[in-house]
Amino acid sequence: MIDLLCAAIDRLSTALLWVSKAALIGLIGVTLYEVVARYILNAPTLWSSDIGYMLNGALFLLAIAYTLLSGNHIRVDFFSARFSPRLQDWINAVFFAVVLLPALTWLSWVTARRFWRAYETGELDPMSSWAPLIWPFYLVITIGFMTLALQVLVETIRHIRGTSPQIKRG
Repeated sequence: MIDLLCAAIDRLSTALLWVSKAALIGLIGVTLYEVVARYILNAPTLWSSDIGYMLNGALFLLAIAYTLLSGNHIRVDFFSARFSPRLQDWINAVFFAVVLLPALTWLSWVTARRFWRAYETGELDPMSSWAPLIWPFYLVITIGFMTLALQVLVETIRHIRGTSPQIKRG
């Protein structure tokens, strides 16, 4: 049962990576459109900056869980790499369970509340002259943090079991 849950969370992280890739293509398109509109047509857009920062934030937040899954987060393990694989697993499991998982759970809760408040009130981006609804961006932030928290849970389980692919074994 736990293996099925872990596999489902891995698939979710991978699916969000593809959404992130689509956001990158959208960001490129918006940027190119703005460059043409501004410098060739002399008609800058009001919305491109807002869409740009939202897509940029989305692509990073939606890919962050996959980055953990694939072992591509930056690690400072020059010291712990000298330990046995099993001790490395336990160090990572304790850090993930005691520090990272509670912090990400709290961040997920805070961002979910912020998203819901913005949705209920129809909040507009206060820093923008275009003033788009801000709740879709807050929703993406929430999804990114929640998925990362779930992926941290999966990685914690893998470290406890001694099956994490990030640890070099013999």
